[in-house]
Amino acid sequence: RSRRSRGKTEEFLGWSSIVATIATVILALTALVTVYITVSAWGDKRDSDRPYFTLKDSPKVVQTPELNFEFKFFNVGIHPAVNLRSRTLVFNQNLSMPPIHKDEFALVNEIPKDTSSSLVISIAKSEIDPNRKNIDPNFIVIDLSYVDPILKKPFAQSIFLKWNGVINGQIQPLVHLRLEEKDKIMDYLKKQGFDLKNPQTGY
Repeated sequence: RSRRSRGKTEEFLGWSSIVATIATVILALTALVTVYITVSAWGDKRDSDRPYFTLKDSPKVVQTPELNFEFKFFNVGIHPAVNLRSRTLVFNQNLSMPPIHKDEFALVNEIPKDTSSSLVISIAKSEIDPNRKNIDPNFIVIDLSYVDPILKKPFAQSIFLKWNGVINGQIQPLVHLRLEEKDKIMDYLKKQGFDLKNPQTGY
């Protein structure tokens, strides 16, 4: 066999080796990407199963010797929640006065899927007389934090509501906030030193 022929053969084998190496690298990278996507999807699926609280029933406003707001939170996630803690703040719509209510509540019991937990906010009569025929609107902020015992991760939600007060003796409902109202409230909360764990709206 001639030197020329041997050279072409060696050159061909060299290129074949390079091509084979590149193909192997591509296959390895493809496998890594596949594993990454699979792990990410699995992680996303687990996070989507996290506990999450919503208000399935409309909150109630009850006039007793004092003014009470009653909320019933339902865990609509797959996983249970433990160590549920809430911080509540109620303040006048003019955003120029200190809060009329500030409180914290803790519940250590486990809250499984589709199970409710109740929260009652009581406003002292000295702050708002429930028998008045007209009461100014007030904002209500509920900051929830809890732990997913399966994922072993903490989560938080912040719920922003507006109570439209009492007009001519008629109790008005609680409603969603408008975006521009929420921005103003965030500024108010900072001035009051009320640091939200997570400004995500849950209702």
